[in-house]
Amino acid sequence: MRRSHIAAVALAAAAAVCGLAGCTKDEGEIEKGKLSILEKENLEDETELSVLYTGENIGWTAAMEELCEEFTSEHPGISIVTEHSNNGSYTEQLKAKEALGEFPDIFEIEDPYMFLEADKLGPISADLGKLAKNPIQIDGAVYTLPFYDTSIGIIYNQVIFKQYGLSVPATYDEFISVCETLKENHVAPLAVGGSRSDTNSNWLNYFFLTRVEAKNPGWQKKREAGEVSFQDEDMLEVLKEYQEFMSGSFVLEDSINMNDNQIIVQLLNQKAAMFLTEPSMFTEILESYPLASESDKTTLGEELEEDPVQFRMGWFYMPDQKGEPVVIHKSGSQLAISRECAADPEKKAAAEKFLKFSYQKENYRKILQAMYAMPTTKDAVLYAAPIVQQNLLTSYRYADKIETYFGNFETPENFTQDMENILYSLATNTIHVETAARRLDESWNDAQTIH
Repeated sequence: MRRSHIAAVALAAAAAVCGLAGCTKDEGEIEKGKLSILEKENLEDETELSVLYTGENIGWTAAMEELCEEFTSEHPGISIVTEHSNNGSYTEQLKAKEALGEFPDIFEIEDPYMFLEADKLGPISADLGKLAKNPIQIDGAVYTLPFYDTSIGIIYNQVIFKQYGLSVPATYDEFISVCETLKENHVAPLAVGGSRSDTNSNWLNYFFLTRVEAKNPGWQKKREAGEVSFQDEDMLEVLKEYQEFMSGSFVLEDSINMNDNQIIVQLLNQKAAMFLTEPSMFTEILESYPLASESDKTTLGEELEEDPVQFRMGWFYMPDQKGEPVVIHKSGSQLAISRECAADPEKKAAAEKFLKFSYQKENYRKILQAMYAMPTTKDAVLYAAPIVQQNLLTSYRYADKIETYFGNFETPENFTQDMENILYSLATNTIHVETAARRLDESWNDAQTIH
């Protein structure tokens, strides 16, 4: 937790002026007394905002800290206390803050409808709502602003692919063929796991979208209406395929228990060739190994005679059986203000200044670059990025995007955490598929009851 104040700066500046003017000791003491009173008045007039955000990604925490520091330096009448979540469910930590009477003024939110029903969200001005595409609105009022978008795809090592003559797979069968070739050459095709709380659902969503949702659109809405079940034959097949895949020979041993840093070490050391994740992982890889974005060609476009790079980042979207890329449009972050903050005119004005500041191009660009994310603003925002990210953005822009995955706003929040735990048990072969399906149905029903 940290706090920004400028009173100390004012004190130091005044002291310097006093020194230049040749103050006597007594005069200096009188001036210090006056400054103490002034400092106290400034602090009393200062508006304080608390900001809470997720802490799963080091690039994100650094970017948010920098954003808050730059805001307070430009708005000396406003101080910000920042805090980010620790391991575990961010939503649960937000609920804990509420229980302790420490609910933040500005915060990231993963399940806006739950907190709106609990009367914890405050309305945001309509003018701010115009800054981003598709803000969440209820009865004409704006309650959250999408801060950036992201997606899910495969980060792969181009060096390994080149070494074994592999190409980016165009179909799921080709993907399996790539995995088999890597395995034959004693390279684990895939790492799974990672630091994000939703890491286990990435592969489940792929199988769900290509095996069930493609044939039975709107599955989650039908589950909410009681028309389908996790114990139906098609979902049982998905859960079975997920378990066999995650616990099979294509996956790096014990990687499901590794955090992001450990996964990156395995990728850099060529122990695993691919990892299904969000593009924000680019930041962490480049911090560990800057050469990962280097070209494999000379300035003249010729192949390097000796390639010094052991990991070069590549990206592709997983294809389905027909060869269509599965491109999920995922909200990376949503920002909101609390009801208490919105009810306090001074705090609401300060909070909206902060939100407006966050979307200014020079500030917003840094957020996007930290997460290698897609902008949610109506105006285009460009940022410097390696070739792999530029290619990703192009592919994403022209793809048919999917928004009906587990973990979106249609998924009951209390169900999501249970689902991740059940999927972990499936991936580690410590639960039967039928038991997992029954528990998923029970959790969904319970979550609907609470909702």
